[in-house]
Amino acid sequence: MVHRSVDRVVVENPDLQALLPALTCSAGDPGPTITLGMVYARDERSGATNCSVHRITIKPSSVVIAIYPGGDLQRLIDIHAERGERLPVSVSIGMDPVIYIAAALSKPALGFGDDELGVVGAVRGTGVELAPCFSNTGRFVEHAEIVLEATLGYEMEAESEVGDAHSMPEYLGYYSPCGQVSTLRVSTLSHRPDAIYQALSGPGREQSELLGGAQEASILRLLSDWGMNALVKDIVAQPAGGGHLFTVLQVLKSCEADDQRVRQLAQRLLENISSTKNILLLDEDVNPCSAEEVLWAMSTRFRAEMDIYNTRPLPGTPLDPTLSSLYRTGQHNGVAPKSIFDCTVPFALRSRFRRAFA
Repeated sequence: MVHRSVDRVVVENPDLQALLPALTCSAGDPGPTITLGMVYARDERSGATNCSVHRITIKPSSVVIAIYPGGDLQRLIDIHAERGERLPVSVSIGMDPVIYIAAALSKPALGFGDDELGVVGAVRGTGVELAPCFSNTGRFVEHAEIVLEATLGYEMEAESEVGDAHSMPEYLGYYSPCGQVSTLRVSTLSHRPDAIYQALSGPGREQSELLGGAQEASILRLLSDWGMNALVKDIVAQPAGGGHLFTVLQVLKSCEADDQRVRQLAQRLLENISSTKNILLLDEDVNPCSAEEVLWAMSTRFRAEMDIYNTRPLPGTPLDPTLSSLYRTGQHNGVAPKSIFDCTVPFALRSRFRRAFA
């Protein structure tokens, strides 16, 4: 059934395969996939909210969503399930890019229940308008081009109808096996007249930049909490590592003791942010945004037998294929040492390493 509100077309019980130009990114994908739909959920009792982006696959007879088991969205599902309730959600597509950046934020930049849309309001200088959903008690971003209204519970189903299928390409550039994912019960689709569909095309720089911005925010939050901002000039979560696995810190040394302090700082960051894997340290005369300059520093200011420092085994990003026990015998899944690559000049030798052309 289709009807119009003041400024939106509302479709009840929508056929998403017919209505949305969702992407199939590679042969063997489980189905057309919504790649840039932001899920907004709120617990009306506590006021806890969550904004997050997930892989949403449109199957012939259902819609499924991949939710990280330890994430905040799953926690809100659990809270509602304990009350015997389903979690009402909206999925907004086509919005201000700052909303997507904020939706990527996680611990320690934001904690459970913190309002990502409040971050957007602080950046933009004006609040994000929310509107009530047409078919449930949830809310959606009022300016979104397209909105799905749905509920989530404990129902799980196979992401793909094919036994040995893989997911659409992940952000690190690999496939993951399809497994059991959550069922998204979609009740209504609404859209602005002449709506524009917005998407990401699987792995690539766009998604890595979003995730990298969130990782940089987490690092900045910890530097501020620890009172160590003065040691770091710039933070760059390199897209080559998906925004997670390869982070460059441009550091500022003022004395010989800082040689050790910057390494200790990098170790604390690796211990406190699970999505990190490798941190590379650079001096202030090296551009951390230039892959060529980073490799130049590694070539001329780094020796592997002296300048690699490994942490104790730590949890990492689940999609990192090197964290599988198959990669190293005796290693537990999801846990491995992380590494610091110190490509800075020892403070006492700065004059010897003065660049000929700055």
